[in-house]
Amino acid sequence: MDSKNRRIIYKVNDKKKIDHDELITKCFEIGSDVEMKEIPLTGEEYLLKVMTERANVAAVTVCDKDITQYAKNQSLFFKEPPGAKIAPDKLKTTIEWQKIQIADFAQVRTSMAMIKTNLLEKGIGKKRVKPIVIQDQSLEGQWIYAFLACSRHPLLSETVSLLRDLARTCAEIRSNIDQEEEDAYMKAAPMNLFICIVARYFEQYDLAD
Repeated sequence: MDSKNRRIIYKVNDKKKIDHDELITKCFEIGSDVEMKEIPLTGEEYLLKVMTERANVAAVTVCDKDITQYAKNQSLFFKEPPGAKIAPDKLKTTIEWQKIQIADFAQVRTSMAMIKTNLLEKGIGKKRVKPIVIQDQSLEGQWIYAFLACSRHPLLSETVSLLRDLARTCAEIRSNIDQEEEDAYMKAAPMNLFICIVARYFEQYDLAD
């Protein structure tokens, strides 16, 4: 085939031609007798089809649809409840207290991770554990704490949603505690702890006290 009658994929723009353009090797050439086909059968036909389609596509694609009509319906997919209720004055915790709880929680998580690693090395962690029904409600604040300590971090989006629900529920329970009761602060302690962990350790700061 005569090289004078062949089309090339790469073509130097003479107006912007500079010295180093001469060093670029022409990769592919398409003969002038190659016809455009809907279904390419040869390599040259395929290249011609790709070049033709590419020439009809803008360098930058811009969405030409009005997305505002969809944005107004987004709340139908997920509507988060309002933020947690503010802690009553007598049941509020200090920043210092929260820092201590987060430090202790981080240390527990480190210990749990080490225990888990040892169990997996021994093959114990691969066994299924039977669910345990808690009969004593006083042991529930410990099980929840243990579950939080074993949660993977970073969290899955659905786990974050569950933790946020936990913090809101704790805030709701705390708001119903009579501040004038003698043991009011002790009753609020577990709620304060879970709110602190979710907000400070798991970085849901908008729920923090």
